[in-house]
Amino acid sequence: MKSRITTLLKSLSIVLALAGVLAFAQGQARADEVTVSGFTTGASEGPPELSFVGNNFTGTTFLGVGSLSGSNHLGTLFLSTGPGRKFEFGDFRMTVTFTSPTGIHGSTKYISKVSGTVSPDINQGGVTIHFFNQPDLFIFDNSSGSGTFSIQLADVFLQSGQSVNLTAGLTGRMTTQPVPEPATLLLLGSGLTGIAAQVRRVRNKRKQAEAS
Repeated sequence: MKSRITTLLKSLSIVLALAGVLAFAQGQARADEVTVSGFTTGASEGPPELSFVGNNFTGTTFLGVGSLSGSNHLGTLFLSTGPGRKFEFGDFRMTVTFTSPTGIHGSTKYISKVSGTVSPDINQGGVTIHFFNQPDLFIFDNSSGSGTFSIQLADVFLQSGQSVNLTAGLTGRMTTQPVPEPATLLLLGSGLTGIAAQVRRVRNKRKQAEAS
């Protein structure tokens, strides 16, 4: 009798071990792409001819790499014409507010140096906007998973009377939370059901033997 019970316990341990291996192999965390969404605001503290209009953006990585460009740019700078002059110091400050992924700090500020000339004529002179504090690395953790991403703004040159969109490179990966696989749960349930039935049969035989 003890040998049969020992055999059943061994069978149970085998089923549980196999289910654990399948759960690890099938339901372990997966590396997925990151989707970053948000909006921008900004203002120039340099030449009064330089203005900025923010934009709503969404970008998704592919194999860990993406961009914020096209219709999903980070906003538009415009340099109007004005009295001709040269300047070397001025700031443009932009704030990026993230709405996705959740679980990160809501905004970050980017500061750039503005230098160049303003001309009274279109397509003459121009300014360079050079960003300093980047790339920034963001860490997030939410119900969908955890991960990191970074954005790196591209410097731009803008002529008088023209506009330019701010763009950025995007990198990042996230790890999704593991989800139990149906096959693993089915295997575990079937194994436990079979062992339970075998235990009942052993108990019934023992009762019959004791009664006789």
